[in-house]
Amino acid sequence: MRLNRFLKSVLSLTSILTPRATATLFTSILMFLPLLPTTAVAAQDKPTATTNPNTNPNAATPPASTLINVPDQPNSKPSEENAPKKSEPLTEKSAKDTAEKPAVPALASANAATSAAHIALILPLNSKAFGNVAEAIKQGFIAAATVDGKDATPYRIYPRDDEAASIGAQYRKAVQEGAIAVIGGVTRDGANLMVKEAGYLPTLALNAPTEIDLPDRFFYISLSLDAEARNVAREAALSGFRSAAVLSTNNALAKRIQDSFEKEWIRLGGAIVDRVSFTGDLAESGKLQKALDKAKEKSLADVIFIAADVKAARMARPFIPVGMHVFATSHTLDARAGTVENLDLDSVRFLEMPWFVEKDHPAVMAYAKPSISLSIDSERLYALGIDAWRLMQMILKANQPKNIAPLDGVTGKLTLDGAQFVRTLTAVEMRDGMPQLFKPTDSVTGKPSE
Repeated sequence: MRLNRFLKSVLSLTSILTPRATATLFTSILMFLPLLPTTAVAAQDKPTATTNPNTNPNAATPPASTLINVPDQPNSKPSEENAPKKSEPLTEKSAKDTAEKPAVPALASANAATSAAHIALILPLNSKAFGNVAEAIKQGFIAAATVDGKDATPYRIYPRDDEAASIGAQYRKAVQEGAIAVIGGVTRDGANLMVKEAGYLPTLALNAPTEIDLPDRFFYISLSLDAEARNVAREAALSGFRSAAVLSTNNALAKRIQDSFEKEWIRLGGAIVDRVSFTGDLAESGKLQKALDKAKEKSLADVIFIAADVKAARMARPFIPVGMHVFATSHTLDARAGTVENLDLDSVRFLEMPWFVEKDHPAVMAYAKPSISLSIDSERLYALGIDAWRLMQMILKANQPKNIAPLDGVTGKLTLDGAQFVRTLTAVEMRDGMPQLFKPTDSVTGKPSE
């Protein structure tokens, strides 16, 4: 009633005041209006209101930015089982479950579920092209986290359809939801996009970016066959060889491996004395035999490098002159294959990750094998997932990159060089159809030295 009388008095004054004075009056009223009793204003301005009998009418309303749509949970009791456990994956589903079953008042619980500190793993799990690749990495990552048990850092998996198109948005989403580190970038395009987002959080890409100017706290690891071919060239050079003949198929991947080997070989002072191209078709075995015989007659090669897949290499190896030293990448050999399958590749030297050829390696013994059958290429990615988890633990613990020690990983010995974790692989030779750790041959006995 008092407010009504006050307003009527104000209106009567406006009839005798100038427009400017009237404006000044209303400005003054607006300044003092918040000082009027809240209940009086509510009663006058809101003639009808539906209230919750359990709600305090004088309680402050949270800012709009903090309001989250959380289902009503009357009589909810705090419970530890609703909170994410360190030893369990903090997936998007678990975050949703936590929000639906708050362990504390609904608003606080929902905020905790969406902003809990975690490692974000961004993978194209729903992509038709890269789904299998992403799944293998994810399984290895989870296997490594499981070994850490209750001490494992919480993690959350961010699945996407197309990594290149959405990885930036997912990276920003992870940051908003409390991520303390991000892992992703399975493809080269994905790694480049992560470069653009990184700089604040420790970030590990699972492929080599083409970007040169990398931000602070950005790291990457790669299973690149290009890098492996360069390592094979170094291994052959360290063994004393100087003149190489290259045997390769015509597909794009083989040519890329060949090119990487040749560039590094020449950089190291070696010479490419011959190149023989073949299709891998058994029907052309006679043609291949003539080409290799001719190469032997005209060249002074002391080593042959094969750039071909397993099937093609098995077909070609028997035609290589007896006694010739042969090198290849892991693309050319299947370390898991049986003795009979690998007999054709006897004496071929190659580099391989410990996961396949060092059964007594401490890290290899510590982690479970895939629960389902995987191709050898997919199992390599499974091993990459294991080392991705382990590397990020080291990155988070180190206050500076220079303090990150080498990791004896399942994909190789990993040493940080700039932003790249460089892999040093295990030297292997195929003997009697089985991959064996390479041991130099004794010049007297002709047998591997002990």
